[in-house]
Amino acid sequence: MKKTRIIAFISVFILIISTLCACEITFGEKPTTTTTTTTTTTAESPTEASTTTTTEKKIETDSLDTLLNLIKDYPLGTAGSAVKADTIAYRILNFTEHSNYDISDVKNDYDNFLSDLSDTQKLVYEENFAEIDYVVRKIIKDKDYVSLSSYVAIPKDGGEFSLLNYETLYDVISK
Repeated sequence: MKKTRIIAFISVFILIISTLCACEITFGEKPTTTTTTTTTTTAESPTEASTTTTTEKKIETDSLDTLLNLIKDYPLGTAGSAVKADTIAYRILNFTEHSNYDISDVKNDYDNFLSDLSDTQKLVYEENFAEIDYVVRKIIKDKDYVSLSSYVAIPKDGGEFSLLNYETLYDVISK
């Protein structure tokens, strides 16, 4: 009888710990920012000098391949999929806002990505991307959009997200 209680206690303990650990799983890391400070000194006359300091934030973004695989593996219609859709949408927005991608490189990377997919996987990607696209456009249009995602997207220069930047990427990765 004593052994049964010990086993039951250990089982409950393991169940509680695994539940707590599962709740801590995040669907994406928050973007890290790196602050770079540049100081410029100029002399207007030999005896005077002025100093200008500028601060620039650099947002680390995902690679296009990572984003495409996140879209492909998005679990459409499952519990928590709305939060995952928000996270992927924000990661795409950070990519379009903060990476200096060349559209021809994006096209090549996307073509390589598609070449590795089966016909069924391509259909799944298209369906998943339609859902993610809906969320991205919702975030861009609705300035007060409230997301459950812990991931944060940061508009360039603290302004608003650019629909044009997203449309440029969309034209390539939606086909």
